[in-house]
Amino acid sequence: MFFFFFFVTAIILFGVLCLTAFMAFQVRHSNHSAKIKPRKEKASLCAVLGSGGHTTEMFELIKHFGEEFETRTYIIADTDTISEAKAKEHEKSRNNEKFVIERIPRAREVGQSYFTSIASTFHATVFAVKLIYNIRPDLVLLNGPGTCIPIALAAAFFDMIRLIDTVIIYEESICRVKKLSLSGGILYYLGMVDCLIVQWPGLKRKYPRATYIHDLETKTAVSSPDTSADKKSI
Repeated sequence: MFFFFFFVTAIILFGVLCLTAFMAFQVRHSNHSAKIKPRKEKASLCAVLGSGGHTTEMFELIKHFGEEFETRTYIIADTDTISEAKAKEHEKSRNNEKFVIERIPRAREVGQSYFTSIASTFHATVFAVKLIYNIRPDLVLLNGPGTCIPIALAAAFFDMIRLIDTVIIYEESICRVKKLSLSGGILYYLGMVDCLIVQWPGLKRKYPRATYIHDLETKTAVSSPDTSADKKSI
């Protein structure tokens, strides 16, 4: 009886501890706009690449990043045969040698049932935990492939226990017009990203906690105004 009581108490305390850590994580990451920019002069970037259009969209985003993200790590699924070549081509165009390509098991194959994907996602998450611990990224970029879920879980976990301070940004694919992808929906409802970017105003109305990409462009324009008109008036 004593051991049963001790076990139940331990489970309850562990649940309370996990809930407290998650709530603290939510509070720290509530001010999204303040955490999007790196807090270091030199920061490390971790980007998850998916096959096909996901990789193309990711590099369209990354090419606008400055030199402050000196070290870059690209994570791809072990069955992805295309993204590695695209990553090498991109970094070659930048004359950058400070990049690493890592592979993890695919969380969910195309057409795989949601039920069987639970086991494969758990398997991928085990690899992701070790990978994120070794990389310790300042910024994690995600944009839709199933592989991004284990990476997001691992990054959020280490942030919750205050071992790594990581900004997690998810950009939804432009082809998602009416609803979020499965990966986007999971991260949105779990509240595990600092900023979830959508590219259509209808998605912003449907998911109010998301950030419409046009609003980001407006904020950038306001924070960095063109001073040419002022110079002419002077």
